[in-house]
Amino acid sequence: MSIGVRGGLATLFTCTKKLKTLMKISTTITRSTPAAILGFLALGIFTAAQACPCGCVKVTVDNLADRPTAQAGAYTLDVRYDYINQDERNDGAHAHFTAIHRNILATIETQLLGQNVSISLPRIDRATETASGRGKVVGLGDITIATRVAWEGCTVSAGIKLPTGKDDLVMLVPRRYLQPGTGSTDVLLGLRRDFGLETDGLTEFVQIQGQASVISDAYFRPGSTLSLTLGARYKLSEALALSLQGTLLRQYRDKNIQGTVDATYAEDLESAGLQQIVAAGLSYKFNPSTNAYIFYSEPLHTSNYAPKASGGLVNPVHATAIWSVGLMHMF
Repeated sequence: MSIGVRGGLATLFTCTKKLKTLMKISTTITRSTPAAILGFLALGIFTAAQACPCGCVKVTVDNLADRPTAQAGAYTLDVRYDYINQDERNDGAHAHFTAIHRNILATIETQLLGQNVSISLPRIDRATETASGRGKVVGLGDITIATRVAWEGCTVSAGIKLPTGKDDLVMLVPRRYLQPGTGSTDVLLGLRRDFGLETDGLTEFVQIQGQASVISDAYFRPGSTLSLTLGARYKLSEALALSLQGTLLRQYRDKNIQGTVDATYAEDLESAGLQQIVAAGLSYKFNPSTNAYIFYSEPLHTSNYAPKASGGLVNPVHATAIWSVGLMHMF
């Protein structure tokens, strides 16, 4: 990473300290009442945010450089397809099942009251297989409403994830994180620093993001996540660009006592871990309004922090390669 990124980490650190105050305020507000949730969302319109994927597998790909700030009266539609094949029991799959995820995330962004506002709608398609049979879960996931804005030389993102996806489906593999929705309302906060101009051949960014549940049901609350990403983008031509990104993703353990009311959920420990992920991608601009992209991400190493009662560690179900293909259009 260039000197510009290393020097900019000091600026990002300064912004991060200021963001801690915002995180404390937002958490206090959102823990009170559903009406206060709407109050935080209104605050978000004046602070900024970016959508985050949901589900048991976290997609760390960032293509914000290809999605400029929306102009007044204009809209940007970003449709991304993620293919995740957890077909190896000892490489990203739970010891007792394998799974294939074919998820679609549609994000539309525009200006509202002079600020960027986006809504992201995920369609979850998960096929699972065990020694005794096959199962499938298809449905709308949890919708995210978000906004982003420039602040102190950084881009601040803030948003809210709503419990719109079903979380009570009968499944072949009874794992709460495999449901289309988490049943929780989450706050999303992020801080980003970009280096270079859009016209430069090489641009870079560093980003910190977090997601935490503030309202959940009595038996399950998804664990918080925290990520740090460094990325670089190099123009191979005026239309074609190459991206390389590295991410540290810390996912904290779910609070899960679902087994007290449903014995089939007795073991559900695969959520906690630390991943080192690398992603590489290409984006191609067909014209000023339309571009396509493809990314491949791979976990280099995963440390799992969820012990079994026997003292051993559960296989980290979220560690596996991901193909992401998307199309973005401004209109």
